[in-house]
Amino acid sequence: MAIISCPSCGQKVSDKAPSCPKCGMGIAELDQEKLAAMARDRRLNQSQSLMTQSMIAMILFLAGFFFYWQLPPYGWQYYAAIAAIGVGFIWYLVNRVRILMLKRKSKHGL
Repeated sequence: MAIISCPSCGQKVSDKAPSCPKCGMGIAELDQEKLAAMARDRRLNQSQSLMTQSMIAMILFLAGFFFYWQLPPYGWQYYAAIAAIGVGFIWYLVNRVRILMLKRKSKHGL
C-alpha cells in the first residue's frame, strides 16, 4: 500500500482507496491517459493564471508610471504612484520567473 497524491486536489491518499476522501475523485478508475490529460489541464490553467497575473502587474506598473508623471512631487498620491510602480514591477518579474519555471518543469515531463 502506497501513499499517492490525488490528481485532482493533491491531498495524500492511499493507492488502494476507491476515491479521494477530500474531493471524491474516483482514483480506482483512472488510467494513465486520464492522468496525463488532468496534468496537462492543470498546467494550462496554472499558465493562464500566471499570464493574467502578469498582465495585471503590468497594468499596475504602467498606471503608477502615468500618475507619477501627472502628479506634483508631493502628497500621498505621488508616493502611492511610486509604490504602484515598484509593486507592479516586482510582481511582474516574479510571475515571469514562475512562468519560466512552469515551462521548464513541463518540458522535463515532471
